[in-house]
Amino acid sequence: MQKILTKAEVLVSKLRWSHLIVAFFLILVAFIMLWSASRIKNVTIDVDGEKQTVVTIIPDPYKILDELKIEINPEDKVTITGFGSGGFFGELGQNEAEIKIQSAVNVEIKADSLKYHVTVAEGDTVSDALEISGLEIREHDFLNVEETKKLSEGDDIKVTRVDYIVTTEEETIQRGETIRGTSLLKSQKAVIISYGKNGTLLKTYQQKVVDGVYQEKELVSQEVIKNPINDIYLVGDGSPASPLDYGFEIVNGVPTTYEKVYTNVRATGYYAPYGAGTATGRLAQMGYVAVDPKIIPYGTKMWIVAHDKSTGFVYGYALAADTGGAMLSGKNFVDLYYDTYYECVLNGLRKVDVYILETPKD
Repeated sequence: MQKILTKAEVLVSKLRWSHLIVAFFLILVAFIMLWSASRIKNVTIDVDGEKQTVVTIIPDPYKILDELKIEINPEDKVTITGFGSGGFFGELGQNEAEIKIQSAVNVEIKADSLKYHVTVAEGDTVSDALEISGLEIREHDFLNVEETKKLSEGDDIKVTRVDYIVTTEEETIQRGETIRGTSLLKSQKAVIISYGKNGTLLKTYQQKVVDGVYQEKELVSQEVIKNPINDIYLVGDGSPASPLDYGFEIVNGVPTTYEKVYTNVRATGYYAPYGAGTATGRLAQMGYVAVDPKIIPYGTKMWIVAHDKSTGFVYGYALAADTGGAMLSGKNFVDLYYDTYYECVLNGLRKVDVYILETPKD
């Protein structure tokens, strides 16, 4: 059986629906207000450093520019921040945005005998222009302006290419002459006993090349890679053959003090290549002589001079350092060492006096 509502009940029902409608309407208004507030943006527009701010609900930055009649050239640089993807709630609570426009600037870059026309944005630097051009700035290259300089319309950039070429040259070092006095030759007679060799000097040059133009070479280093060897001349001047000096007093070719003397004994000359050794382990050198160690002990210091003083021959100070078969057999008394075979031949066989200056102590 259907229930019949009273007038009071109908009135209450109507009031309930009206309240619901009002509540829904209020919620809708609040949402619209909130949504509208979220769509309002403070947009800063920066055109080449000149700024203005507008308040708008337009979500498209390019429509904002159209509204303000701001034109953008295809080569201008536009940077947009603060705009979302345009979703219904995508930008809720985000009300700050910026549109930055940097006008195109045309500059010219000169490098490698070529000209490059590059378009950059107002405020970009020389470094930005070089990067766009693809030009490489090498270690020694230099620019007519600083890389951090901000560019303006019509600016020119000059790249100067600098290379360094390193070359080497060999130069001959002329050999000289070494004069050795000797008593093996007659006075003032001279002979060459050893031919030397020229040396080699390696010079290193550095040459600067600026944009393909060669500058003057600069010597940066030099090194002797082969030392010269002098020609050696013997000159007869009566000098002792031996370079040794034991400091004894010599008067008229004879020492004033000595332990013993062997007179009118046989002396020959011998030669050995550089680095040859002796019986005592020393390296052979001028002044070292071969003896019979039973007669003259190794290490004995001597003075050796021609028995016939008129010949003018003086071997000089000597050290008993070697021996040989001729000395051990008694055929020769002493064998005199020379640096060259020629001097050995000049010595030949001579009769000498051997003064014992000092014998080694046991």
